[in-house]
Amino acid sequence: MNKAQLVFKAVDIIGDPLQNNFHFESVVSVRDIAYGSEKMNKGDLYYTPEIVGDGKKHPVIVYYHGGAFLAGDKKYRISICEFYAKEGYFVFCPNYRMPPEVDYKGLMKDCVDSLNFISSLSLKYNFDLDNIVLTGDSAGGYIASYLAAIKYNEELCDVLGFNKVNVDLKGLMLMCGIYDLEVLMKGTSLMGVIPTTARTLLNFNFKNDFSNIKDFPDYEYISPAEFVNEKWCSTFICWADDDMVCQGQGEPMAEKLKAVVPLYDQYHVAGFVNNHCYHLTPSINKYARECLQKSVDFLATLFAEEKITV
Repeated sequence: MNKAQLVFKAVDIIGDPLQNNFHFESVVSVRDIAYGSEKMNKGDLYYTPEIVGDGKKHPVIVYYHGGAFLAGDKKYRISICEFYAKEGYFVFCPNYRMPPEVDYKGLMKDCVDSLNFISSLSLKYNFDLDNIVLTGDSAGGYIASYLAAIKYNEELCDVLGFNKVNVDLKGLMLMCGIYDLEVLMKGTSLMGVIPTTARTLLNFNFKNDFSNIKDFPDYEYISPAEFVNEKWCSTFICWADDDMVCQGQGEPMAEKLKAVVPLYDQYHVAGFVNNHCYHLTPSINKYARECLQKSVDFLATLFAEEKITV
């Protein structure tokens, strides 16, 4: 286990008591539903009993956990999944393989497969496949936005060999995510953690100052922010102004999205205590509560609209 993996594993363990400490008795879960053949190809489904078998179709939120691409697990996102499930939505939270077992292509392959699996899962549950929203925090925000990039830019599938996303997307909720890997690499090194993460994720021997970044064969294709276009679906995005991890990520992505998506909303807040993924601590942070409420309002407006995706 390298230094970056140790750091982010420690963050998961230390952060878990604050981020995973609120629960809703009305929500039930079905754990470890297999969407593929690999050990990590399993997801958890959350919902309230009253929406199952009520003769109606209900929206689906697919939540991708963060963890800096090298750590994290669906078990650390139980509370946030229950939060959205208690609003009357199905929530599917998958795990996925991570480096060094696979590089970013293998990671994204799992995430494409987990998203496409929603169609199969709808044979058992009353999903509304016209109302699928992707969300995720930190690296999960990258994943959610990259899945949108794959959906709306077939060039990525052709060049990188990804499967196509076979479900329609109604919206995105991007929470303190990473959208431009070059900006991330050239920002703070976090005492060498970022260079180690980049080398592990992309399986390439970057220099510490990333001066050889353009030598990476897939350099043009690694940042979902580069693929935002007029086909993208409605989006809610939140970020921390003083994010010590994802510096320079939220606002530039927000400006790109605001210019093209049908329905757009945002939330951001300054202050050191309102740092990376602050939205995961609503039990102690009023700004987290405000952010989550704004995301709920976004969903209500989104699902009240007629179909608006391409």
